[in-house]
Amino acid sequence: MMRNNALDAVKLLACFFIIVVHVGNFSEMPQYFGELFRVSSRWALPFFFLASGYLMGSSAHDDLGKKLNKLVSILFWSSMLYIPVLYRKMQGDTWRVIGKIISNDTLHEGTFFHLWFLNALILGVILTNYFVKNVSVKSSLFISTIILVACWYGDLIKSLHNDINVFYALRTLIAFSLVYMGYYFAKSGTLKKVTNCAAICVICVSVIFMIGEAYLLAMVFNADITERQFPLFATPVCIALLSLCVNNNIRENIFSNIGKDYSLGVYILHPLMLYILMHIVGGEVANNSMLKLIISFSLSILILMFVKAVIPIAYRKLNGIGVK
Repeated sequence: MMRNNALDAVKLLACFFIIVVHVGNFSEMPQYFGELFRVSSRWALPFFFLASGYLMGSSAHDDLGKKLNKLVSILFWSSMLYIPVLYRKMQGDTWRVIGKIISNDTLHEGTFFHLWFLNALILGVILTNYFVKNVSVKSSLFISTIILVACWYGDLIKSLHNDINVFYALRTLIAFSLVYMGYYFAKSGTLKKVTNCAAICVICVSVIFMIGEAYLLAMVFNADITERQFPLFATPVCIALLSLCVNNNIRENIFSNIGKDYSLGVYILHPLMLYILMHIVGGEVANNSMLKLIISFSLSILILMFVKAVIPIAYRKLNGIGVK
């Protein structure tokens, strides 16, 4: 399959908006701006699931074992990367660190909060493979949609100050829903029928609805905007963006090259950058979300460029390159 430069560039954009969610509430900005800005960015992580499914469906090589081995390897080395952070957070208590590493939490989300994405993607790939081979397309799409709606509902209920632990199971399962949908779009060619104008309209309207949903719930029911992780219209944004990538491949450029080489690494590395900025650098930087956003995004890319050039084995481990 020919490289899709547009998709690589959008992956880089998605990385930036994932960091938007993690840097804080932008308290230096006018009230509600930061919280609603974060809500409008919630399409970014689901987009990676959808894009992974699309690339899986577009690939001429159907080597599921190699793909899973690659993801397991990435998860392992990413988890290893964060053990020093755990050691510092636990004030050098080696036994607590070991307890965390071998805990049930690490089994389903790695050694740091953001690595749940890799575990979920592994599950998504496995379930997609099963459904593709054993379940009808209509049933698979129906089940995928039900999971997405259930996850949205659980997210909504949680934002209304209710304990609903099942949300986190549903959040993991949306990986299957989106990977399967991406796979379906690749095999069916459905997205090729979507015009650019329609896709852009869907993105604009859906982002407005994402913001509107969170804002209205906060105004009417005192919902916690900061708790929102999966607004209903995040999925249409992902699908419309993927449609634009499928129908408008662009020439190779600096953004597509950075996205191709470093988007996964930026996702893995940026919480480490944020931890350093908040707990080691501190001061003005630690209290300014926009500053942390720009520095952590840029620094992650620069460090990855350095690692690729000077310590290529570390770069390969973090990206699963060479795994059979």
